[in-house]
Amino acid sequence: MKLETTPRDDHQVNVVAEFETSDLEAYMHKAARRIAERAKIPGFRPGKAPYAVVLRTYGDEAVREQAIEILVDDKYPEILDEAKIEASGSGKLDDIISTNPPKFSFTIPLAPVVTVGDLASVKLDYVEPVITDSQVEDAVKRVLSSYATPNDVDRAAQEGDLVNMDLSADYVKAPEGEDKSFIAKTPHQAIIGENDMRKETWPFEDFSKNVIGMKVGETKTFTHTYAKDDPVEKLQGQKLEFTVELRSIKELVLPELNDEFVMKIGQFQTVDDFKAYLRRRLEADAKAEYDNAYFDDLLDKMVALCSFKYAPHMLDEELHSVQHSLQDTLAQQQMDLDTYLKVRKLTMEELVEKELKPIAVKRLERSLLVTEISKKEKLELSDEELESSFNQTVNEISMSYDMKHIRKNFNNKNFSQAVAFEAANRAMNRKVLEYLRGIASGSTSSEKSAEKPAEGEAKPKKTSRAKKTTSEEPKSAE
Repeated sequence: MKLETTPRDDHQVNVVAEFETSDLEAYMHKAARRIAERAKIPGFRPGKAPYAVVLRTYGDEAVREQAIEILVDDKYPEILDEAKIEASGSGKLDDIISTNPPKFSFTIPLAPVVTVGDLASVKLDYVEPVITDSQVEDAVKRVLSSYATPNDVDRAAQEGDLVNMDLSADYVKAPEGEDKSFIAKTPHQAIIGENDMRKETWPFEDFSKNVIGMKVGETKTFTHTYAKDDPVEKLQGQKLEFTVELRSIKELVLPELNDEFVMKIGQFQTVDDFKAYLRRRLEADAKAEYDNAYFDDLLDKMVALCSFKYAPHMLDEELHSVQHSLQDTLAQQQMDLDTYLKVRKLTMEELVEKELKPIAVKRLERSLLVTEISKKEKLELSDEELESSFNQTVNEISMSYDMKHIRKNFNNKNFSQAVAFEAANRAMNRKVLEYLRGIASGSTSSEKSAEKPAEGEAKPKKTSRAKKTTSEEPKSAE
């Protein structure tokens, strides 16, 4: 086998491989046997037709085409070994230069190369969030409010009431190409001042406070000007006139917080048990939120100090993943990609170049840095870390998906292997991030993981509540 290699500018290499004519002849016979095994040739049992008969029946060209396919499959690993190429994915057969002698041209993507900069120069303090008693009491109120009894009242609406209304909204001055009406008359339900415990975001923050003092049957009109950096692009800087007609007012009567109540909503024995559970949940949620922001910032700073070379297919695959994530997000908001593009006034090409591709680049380079650090520092996972990550991954899958449906599509072995692979990736990512945090914060000690609920505890049940309609446009998620 003779090889000629030519590096390309896109972190791929062109390889021209030349074989002996006898090699192709041998593979012609192998291809003929394979055809004979799969095809019906009159007068012969499967696989028993002579070579000459197969050639006469199917033609030299068809046999040669399959012979080349088999030869390439068999010899490709040898090409990589002999050319000392570490590939990042499958190569592509670009051209059959000749068949006598057999000579083929391939494009092979190279493994990524990460040049790590001075990561030790990145300093970023890590301060784990602390949950206050006041935050715990707010969480208690949220749980109590979900079990509140709504009672009709004959008075003006006030803070804390559950109100039902009809609302509509018009642009004071509609943007070019937009209808004057932004929200057609639609039912809306809200708890006035709910943002004290749960942020009210639609149609805008503190919207429901505008009905304080209104009585059932009354109508009120008021205006609101959206911020210039509002997440909904077409609302940025726009002034809208809202009209609300109040349909009902209900006072929310909270249940009494006592041992009997907490025993009904979960496996708690006392109010103190219940509050301790809420504190642990708040600590875990706060730590997760803080960690996400911290490691986003840390990785961005460290990635900026590194350089990356990777083949185009790696970015294409990441881009496909980002687009799939966006479509999932849109589906949850009952919107398809075509509608989203029309709302954003973008073409698919513009969306990819302006928004999705930068996200894909960021995700890919972060991932490459994490992988490089794990290899460079020879980080290894303990059996305990793997087992913990595996159990956590299984729990998340079982809570998010129908396990019976998953097992229908994967046999038990494949399912277990897929979960084990995902769990190992997660565990190693966490280990690398902890290592990088140690560099940035000047501490190599690992923080203990957020505590999980104690054995036998359960998350409080929730009662159903009317959903708020929303007109917010989804944004690309990283």
